[in-house]
Amino acid sequence: MAGLSITCPFCGGVANIRNSLRPTLLTVQAQVNCSRCGQLKAEFVGQLTNIKRAVFIECDEANQWDKPERELIKEGKIQGKDNAQRLKELRGSQQDLFARVPGELPPEQVTPAERVAKRESLSKTH
Repeated sequence: MAGLSITCPFCGGVANIRNSLRPTLLTVQAQVNCSRCGQLKAEFVGQLTNIKRAVFIECDEANQWDKPERELIKEGKIQGKDNAQRLKELRGSQQDLFARVPGELPPEQVTPAERVAKRESLSKTH
């Protein structure tokens, strides 16, 4: 588990990860101990949650930049955009990408309760 640092709750030192395994695609289990104080022996369980997929779009304006975007924004040469603005522009120009049914536009937000109900209805049919 390279790059992961777990702190010992007893001495504040960095705990050692002895071994790890993947019980599922999105979870990791590891045995952890502290060699600094010898007080910690534990099991770590990590899970990916709130997974989102990126939507990549063409960025033709990048061909005209002579510096990184961040520097150009700081210098005031271009205006920065957040992902919500980019998505709004994309929805305006390519609405069919977001339609569930041809000719139908997607809802702006689905509540967690609606998401759970949809998941349950899908699991009952399959």
